[in-house]
Amino acid sequence: MRLETADRDYDSIDDYTIAEAVQAVADIKTNFAILTLDDLSFMQVAGGTAGLVLEYRDAQTDEHFVAKEQGLSAEDVIAAFESFVGGDNAYKEAAKWEPLEEATGASGCGSAVLLLAAVPAVAYLLS
Repeated sequence: MRLETADRDYDSIDDYTIAEAVQAVADIKTNFAILTLDDLSFMQVAGGTAGLVLEYRDAQTDEHFVAKEQGLSAEDVIAAFESFVGGDNAYKEAAKWEPLEEATGASGCGSAVLLLAAVPAVAYLLS
């Protein structure tokens, strides 16, 4: 399991470090936070003071989702990250999700925030 932001890799992953990483994104101290599980499933967040954009990828099904609601609070994202780490799947009920392809394809191009968050995740997955 790995937790990282644009400028930091966390040595341990617990509720405190999750909250710290997500709050850093919310406070625009960093561009993104990515939590990657051992099977290469991940959850990532990007955004800032106007709210946060949340995504997750399920490696077992090879599906990538984005929360329909843009502008999530740091508290909502922290709860989703904690659920994702805990494996209890509560995060799947905490937001309305849509496949990333539909979310980005509907307007003809992906949101800049999603792209900023996706690039580091893809680079990590390919490394």
